[in-house]
Amino acid sequence: MSTVEVSEGPSSRKDPKAARFRVAVADDDRETLDLLCLILDAPDTDILQASTGAELAVRLTKHGPFDLVVTDIDMPWMEGLDVVKALRAAQMDVPVVVVSGLARPEIPELVKALGNALFLQKPIVVAEFRRAVARLVAARV
Repeated sequence: MSTVEVSEGPSSRKDPKAARFRVAVADDDRETLDLLCLILDAPDTDILQASTGAELAVRLTKHGPFDLVVTDIDMPWMEGLDVVKALRAAQMDVPVVVVSGLARPEIPELVKALGNALFLQKPIVVAEFRRAVARLVAARV
């Protein structure tokens, strides 16, 4: 897996012909974070990880743009939904997969209202996750 090394400056693509697929993944559960990154792993993919909502927000700001964001909802310091709302307020329409183990019936509608986002209930089903990512990415083309 190509995990992005985080530096203090904005990211730059050295070779524009060598386009990379950039993904930001956030989950406060280490096993789930590792699983999501493993599923997304590909030779042309750079993955930036975060373990809190606040860390995700900072990394999206400092190291964007991203082609996909995957986030848990219930994380320390800031919920994943709040991070996505901030993205949308900044007019960033990056595709988002929201995952959660929470059993709140309003979550699917909240995610749908964000636009360009899909919700998946934990535990993650690999094939379902891959289909969600493919659907969001195909819609961008």
